[in-house]
Amino acid sequence: MKDSVTKEYIQLKTEGLLNIEALCNEYGMTAEELVDFHNKHCSISELLSISLPKYVQHIYIPSDKFKIRDSRLLKSTALDIPVNSSEKIYGVIIRFLPKNLQIHYKINIRRTPAYMELVKEKTYVNNQGIDKIIEQLFEKAEQVLYPLQIVTGSTGSLQKLLNKEDIAERWKTDVFPKLKEYYQSEITDQILEQMDRAYADIDLKKDLFKRNIFYTLFFLPVYRGYPKFSRKDYLQIYFSSLSRNAGYDVEYSLNKEYTRANKIALKITGTEEADIFNKKRSKGRIDLLYKFERETREMFSINGTISTFENGQEYMIDFQVYEQKNPQSI
Repeated sequence: MKDSVTKEYIQLKTEGLLNIEALCNEYGMTAEELVDFHNKHCSISELLSISLPKYVQHIYIPSDKFKIRDSRLLKSTALDIPVNSSEKIYGVIIRFLPKNLQIHYKINIRRTPAYMELVKEKTYVNNQGIDKIIEQLFEKAEQVLYPLQIVTGSTGSLQKLLNKEDIAERWKTDVFPKLKEYYQSEITDQILEQMDRAYADIDLKKDLFKRNIFYTLFFLPVYRGYPKFSRKDYLQIYFSSLSRNAGYDVEYSLNKEYTRANKIALKITGTEEADIFNKKRSKGRIDLLYKFERETREMFSINGTISTFENGQEYMIDFQVYEQKNPQSI
């Protein structure tokens, strides 16, 4: 709708048959208030009634209502990548169904103009500390990655690891010798040898980050343009419980308005692609909601679910990431 401003009202050009209910929702007015105000300022030919919709070229809206509405609207269909420096703590909760397995942890993220530095804290499984030997081994070995310095592309995707030499050195001189000495069994020896090859040149194993649901979703390339506030794409998500990827045809929908909490909202929905293996079985779904800070465009939260089917059984990932204002809580 085009507008022309006067002192008391805004004259909005309508498109098609007038939808009074939609306008009332947009401008926070009752139908009676909207029609009464319009009829006080319009020409005789533009008079409206609540019960009888009609075509009019213009609708008259109170200036203050228009300004309130306008302040809530995004002025661009592009979501620009953050350029400011900051330090944030995020809580991460991931639940895997039908195993009913939940993990949670905190991750500290420092953003600089050149890179992002991540430090992951202790992982909890079903709200308990890790106690199984193999899980402890993986947890201790994983910590060699941190601090992890990541360079992202212009859309927010993970491009390269900046401090891979430091990671390799930490592993070789400190972590690997200690783990080798502490965990002594045929199984742990095999695991450590595989990790030793991976950490020797982490770039060769960078695809492993795509198998980590946190890195997949947090570094999803969401910072880009959304013509008409939407765009279609294709996503692949790795299901660790099935040891395979699932592909989805998705639509990104950028909310035209800021949320009540003054955040930018981006919804991602889609259905698992059909192929020769799943034509006759149920299809999984993606339903994710991203929220960003209004001023900086930094990630505030990610919430939602991703599912797939195997042998008639639904497998689901319930994913939550949220900025923590209180570092003591998760």
